[in-house]
Amino acid sequence: MLKTITVIHEPSNAEPFVVLHKPRGLPSAPLKDGDESAYTQAELLFPSLRNVSGKKNVEHGLVHRIDTETEGLLLIASSQKFYDYMQNIQKKGLFFKTYKAVCDVKIREKEKLVEKGFPKDSHFIDLNDSDVDCVVKSYFRAYGLGRKQVRPVIDVSGRAAMKKASADVYETHVTGTFDVDRTVCNVTCSITKGYRHQVRCHLAWIGLPIKGDPIYSKLYNGHDESSDFYFTATGFGFPCIGGTEVRFSL
Repeated sequence: MLKTITVIHEPSNAEPFVVLHKPRGLPSAPLKDGDESAYTQAELLFPSLRNVSGKKNVEHGLVHRIDTETEGLLLIASSQKFYDYMQNIQKKGLFFKTYKAVCDVKIREKEKLVEKGFPKDSHFIDLNDSDVDCVVKSYFRAYGLGRKQVRPVIDVSGRAAMKKASADVYETHVTGTFDVDRTVCNVTCSITKGYRHQVRCHLAWIGLPIKGDPIYSKLYNGHDESSDFYFTATGFGFPCIGGTEVRFSL
């Protein structure tokens, strides 16, 4: 079945960007022109998107992208001025993004992560707390076959890991509520600067792998018991050109 986007916001002179709701299973961007993706569908509706030059030619003005497995909101610039403006806004940490997830609680399985490239020191959640409220911080490095995964890097990770680490530190603010049995946690995450798989990896690192995550849940389970991936990019906001605060949410 063809997965299709839903347009949340159409571009205008005052707000030259497109906001889409992307379904789970549809890539955010094509690998080459014409590939099935959320951007490709948007471009058919708004041909002017092709006039924007971005980090990758095939992605044009795609500002905010999410993983194929993730459902949620995307942002695409429809003018070069707005795209360049948003690059600067992101560098200043003024582009905030929110996510919601349903997570398994794996507090006693920290050693499984250490065996698979995670730092020995972590910010594992405390089951004695009534709720989860923490900020997880790390550098990141690519990891594994084809560099398809990432791993947190901290100051005690060692020289080899630090040499491969990102230049910046990335933060994920996590709040959550446990179920009655404390085996599941419903979380909300927010970031102002994003690295590939940042939220998914940070949640796994603190003992809250997202249910159905085909990569980071398997680090604990060895297999994926759920056919659903309980992770959604629920919102974002930024100061638009002219200073008006713009927010979108599901």
